[in-house]
Amino acid sequence: MRVSSSAQTATRARMPPLDLKRLFDEERARRRAAAGASTSAESAPERLEALEARAAYSMTDHDVGRFAARPVSGLFYVPEFVTEAEERALLRSIRAPENDRRWTRGDGGRRVGNWGGKPSDADVTEPLPVWARAVVDALFARRVFSETRDETNENSGDAPPNHVLVNEYRAPAGIFPHNDGGVYAPKVAILTLEGDALIDFWENDGSDAASDATVQAEDHDEDKDEDELNKERNPPPAPRAQAALRRRSLLVYEGEAYGLRHGIRKGFVDVVTSACVNAESASVSVGATVPRGETRVSIVFVRKRRQ
Repeated sequence: MRVSSSAQTATRARMPPLDLKRLFDEERARRRAAAGASTSAESAPERLEALEARAAYSMTDHDVGRFAARPVSGLFYVPEFVTEAEERALLRSIRAPENDRRWTRGDGGRRVGNWGGKPSDADVTEPLPVWARAVVDALFARRVFSETRDETNENSGDAPPNHVLVNEYRAPAGIFPHNDGGVYAPKVAILTLEGDALIDFWENDGSDAASDATVQAEDHDEDKDEDELNKERNPPPAPRAQAALRRRSLLVYEGEAYGLRHGIRKGFVDVVTSACVNAESASVSVGATVPRGETRVSIVFVRKRRQ
């Protein structure tokens, strides 16, 4: 059926006229917004603002201190506490250019950064950054720390961490056996990123417990001095407990475990010993070698007491 020219004219008359200028302006604004979003995403890399929501843990399921030959109370290990994406975002947050001024050299060949003030400061001097508060929130939401946050009792696990120390180890760097001391409340959480290591817990008896565990070629006895031979005849005592720190895992120690000395031996490769209390949950076996990797980052969450 043909439509008469008069009908077509009437239909066009009822249609609103196209506003070409408005359409052009809208398209230009859309393209500018898209370009701006792309530029913003490139210039502002993703930083950590929150961890994914998870169900609360039963920390008795993560109690690894019970597996020591002589059980150690207060030693817990949680594998995969953060996701791979959260690990990347944490590392970007920590290594952001504005944090360059925070880094200092620590003993054992590590680099150290502090948030919440320096350990030598008399009190906490600044609030924790967003990325650190995100982890603290997860510690409570997942019941790693107590459900209630008691700011008044600095000797309990209810008090939220207010100080964060970041250690960046480049193999073969380690840290000498030490106690965290009375400046902190006796509960510590360590989040491991980017690399693996073994941590030893030693009796707090002042013994020369942990010598550097470097991999050396086998020597003949005639090439060894008397001190070396004495060490072989009378080896240092074994650690009370050992834990494998796999990347993205969380280690918590409190109570008796807090009172032990802890340290990480110097080396490029760790050898899992029979003292390892979390071999199953860390997916390692006695006698296995665990390469350190080029870099390992540990984020240490503590509650600094008022002086």
